[in-house]
Amino acid sequence: MKVVENSQERLVIEDRPWFMWLFLPPMGAGAVITAVAGQYESWGETLLVLALGSGVLWVAWKFAPFQRITFDRPSGRLVHRVSRLNGSFSWDKSLAEIERAIDGSYWVDGARLERVVLMTSSGRYPLESGFTGLSRAKVIEAINDWLNAEGSA
Repeated sequence: MKVVENSQERLVIEDRPWFMWLFLPPMGAGAVITAVAGQYESWGETLLVLALGSGVLWVAWKFAPFQRITFDRPSGRLVHRVSRLNGSFSWDKSLAEIERAIDGSYWVDGARLERVVLMTSSGRYPLESGFTGLSRAKVIEAINDWLNAEGSA
């Protein structure tokens, strides 16, 4: 995730996981194609490779969408747009509902995994479907600074 626009009126954050999209779909599609083409001698191998390839494609679809989060002060709205191969979906929230951004992190096997979560009047609203080992501190700071600037405007 990175901040692509930060002005008094708008804050735009994008997440474009190019690295995952450069590796996961070719690996998954390659496995599916070899399984369907009958490159394996037994049905067991064919089904295993087909399942693994399909699983890799599902992981890419589920956990690596292109996202654009727009905080728009003039309209008073947050628009969260998620784009996948099969289409785009948008969620819309009132800026008045958003209290602050927090680091929704946890530790697993000695590694700290993070994601950006908005605290709203109706509960938590995660901006990412999965967790990452990359720091989200700059994005969280930018969101909180932008939200706090609203009161001083």
